[in-house]
Amino acid sequence: MAKSMIGRGVLRADAVVSYTDLITAATTETETLFSLPAGTVISDCFVDVVAPLADTEGGITACTLAVGVSGDVDAFFNETSVFTGTATASTRYATEFQASAGYGNRVLSSATDIIGTFVANINFGDGADTVLDAGVLRVTVLYQVLPLA
Repeated sequence: MAKSMIGRGVLRADAVVSYTDLITAATTETETLFSLPAGTVISDCFVDVVAPLADTEGGITACTLAVGVSGDVDAFFNETSVFTGTATASTRYATEFQASAGYGNRVLSSATDIIGTFVANINFGDGADTVLDAGVLRVTVLYQVLPLA
């Protein structure tokens, strides 16, 4: 029996989200973080809080982030607070990878957008400007790409 490497080694996709990206006149904002190719097998997902999201005027007092795909927004990362007071700078959050509920989303049969869903207690902005004053997050997905026949 012979062994051979299939596909490539482990790859990493990173997306940086700044507070200035969150401007929607709604309490939920979805950001496309990156697109992964067909044949991708996702092995891990984590979020680094470079600086927690903050609103010095006190309008937004809570904000969570989930990472997933359309139809299952928390397939890879459960809703986790990324707001100041709960989250701290230089903290890495790594929820247990969704092995049971999100298992079907780990293997991508077609190119797929990975999305971050942010939820706040009030609107993020007015559609042009944000009410947030600070914050930067980095979302990372580790994956492999298998050859498609």
